[in-house]
Amino acid sequence: MQLKPITALIVLLLVVASLLVAGCSTTSNTNQTPSASATPSTATHNATLERFLTEYKNRSNILQNDRTFKAWEVTWINSTSARIEYAWQNKTQNNSYSAVDTFTIFPTTQDATQYLNSMNMTVYSLASTQYTFGAYQIVTGHAPQVYKQYVWNEGNSLDISAFTRHEIIQYGDIVEIYTARALG
Repeated sequence: MQLKPITALIVLLLVVASLLVAGCSTTSNTNQTPSASATPSTATHNATLERFLTEYKNRSNILQNDRTFKAWEVTWINSTSARIEYAWQNKTQNNSYSAVDTFTIFPTTQDATQYLNSMNMTVYSLASTQYTFGAYQIVTGHAPQVYKQYVWNEGNSLDISAFTRHEIIQYGDIVEIYTARALG
């Protein structure tokens, strides 16, 4: 009678051991072949914002004929936001500059306006509400419903090495936060 509990215990241990071995082999197989969903995909980026960023770069290169762009790097923050870091040299002044731009697209212009209104803008001044033809109009086929450009010039504009320009711009459903400084 004492064999039954020992036999049952051995059978139970064998079942647990076989489950552990099966679990380990399944895990190692999964790790050897990554799933397609684990791979980052540009298809998850907002298509309008992607086209806007491409046109923004194109227009920067075309319209700024006094500049030579030295670097341009786009990093996606999430599907609706991207950060651009770029550097250029002013050919006429022989100064170099760097800038960081963050662009976010919102579901509606009203959502973008609410986001803009929630920001601390105490040091900024409204510089313009007049949109001139640009990347937004090329991509969407129309001028933005709302255009606001806020500017904050930090430091001494007469001392280029101690000067930073900050801008927050709303192009309809897109908000841009921009900072540029001279490198020398």
